[in-house]
Amino acid sequence: MLKDYPFTALEYSKILGISKECLRGRRRAGKLEGEYIVKDNCYFYARIGPKHVSSTPIIPPKKKRRRGISYTGEPTKYKNVGLQNHNEMKMLLKLQKRVDPKLLALVPEACAMLQEKKLNEQRASANVRRNVPGGKVTKDYGGIYHPSSLTSQWKSLDAKPKKKSFSYY
Repeated sequence: MLKDYPFTALEYSKILGISKECLRGRRRAGKLEGEYIVKDNCYFYARIGPKHVSSTPIIPPKKKRRRGISYTGEPTKYKNVGLQNHNEMKMLLKLQKRVDPKLLALVPEACAMLQEKKLNEQRASANVRRNVPGGKVTKDYGGIYHPSSLTSQWKSLDAKPKKKSFSYY
């Protein structure tokens, strides 16, 4: 009889690609009737038939790791600013050890020059927009602006509250 039921619970669950507890749950639910026997308080399972062969174990997909994302230039997904600042500080300290100290001393000057250049470009583009033939200066509100569409939302400070009245019919 043991030749017909050669597998223990652990072996049978590995063959099916499920856990031992899942196998136990299926047995308790009555889904494995006729596929096992009990001998000395041990369960032995029958050889696998054709109905089990077609099933494949469900393997959940692994979570994609985003390691080194700050080096690739892709957008980061930090949960909060503190974590982002912490990681950026670690990257800065790592770079400072690799870069020549003389070159590091020139970085603040280079940043100041770039900011000044960017500010000059913004001023030049603002002047180009404002200079219209005829000498008139047009105001740029950054989009569509209609003063007539804006209405005041003021409420009087002396407004009396309305009395609530109920009608039952």
